[in-house]
Amino acid sequence: RFVAINCGAIPETLLEAELFGHVRGAFTGAIESRPGRIEQAQKGTLFLDEVSTMSAALQAKLLRVLQERELERIGDTRQIKIDVRVVAATNSDLTQQVAEGKFREDLFYRLNVVPVGLPPLRDRTEDIPELVRHFFARVSGEGLGYKVLERAAMDRLTEYSWPGNVRELENMVRRLSALYPEETIDLAAIEQELGTPWVSEMGVETETESLGVAVERQLVRYFATHGDELPASGLYGRILREVEKPLITLTLSATGGNQIRAAELLGVNRNTLRKKIRDLDIEVVRGLK
Repeated sequence: RFVAINCGAIPETLLEAELFGHVRGAFTGAIESRPGRIEQAQKGTLFLDEVSTMSAALQAKLLRVLQERELERIGDTRQIKIDVRVVAATNSDLTQQVAEGKFREDLFYRLNVVPVGLPPLRDRTEDIPELVRHFFARVSGEGLGYKVLERAAMDRLTEYSWPGNVRELENMVRRLSALYPEETIDLAAIEQELGTPWVSEMGVETETESLGVAVERQLVRYFATHGDELPASGLYGRILREVEKPLITLTLSATGGNQIRAAELLGVNRNTLRKKIRDLDIEVVRGLK
């Protein structure tokens, strides 16, 4: 099996359960046991995309799995033997992150056995026509008609810098397929799309994006990382915890650590706020904003 997971698209508290799995009752909403992505990739390949975004705690757990060839589901004490090939990718300079103490050196050397460098798309523009044809074929197979580009339109795509690399190119192809009924896409359509602000899969946001839209975008990416499978049980509770902690932390910061004012601002009972602070392990610093 080939099992992929985008570490940068999943919040930290959710990522642990996604990677290592959990047993029934391990946390609120865990109504059944579920294997993690590592376990699902048994005898196959696990692809860790954007591995540089992984927290220090998860880096330590992943290192142990790679060293010991066994893992422990959340809420369990049983060790599960694993036999998995790990492929990791990042768009960051891991050697620099190691030097800055942001990425574990021992994990870096565990992962960096056979390094493969992939230049940014702007440095391999000869790949763009083939990628465009590939993505048009993929989109056509999903129900939209197959499109082609005029020569001038293709030349314009090869001139563009593509800061979002291949994902941005794929997103562009999908937009062209969905928005333009013509079988042949001309230069004017490309110029229109390149000159229009839009939210890309790389997370580039418009200035007017609402909180609801931002949350929806993150959830769309989260579900997309699972392919045809569903996320681990207890999603509602985990998402709420992801929102609660930064909300309460920033509110306390805005009120200088005054819990009475923070409770009023949040519209919750003071005792409820105190319980949340304790349960979420939030540090309260008075007098600072």
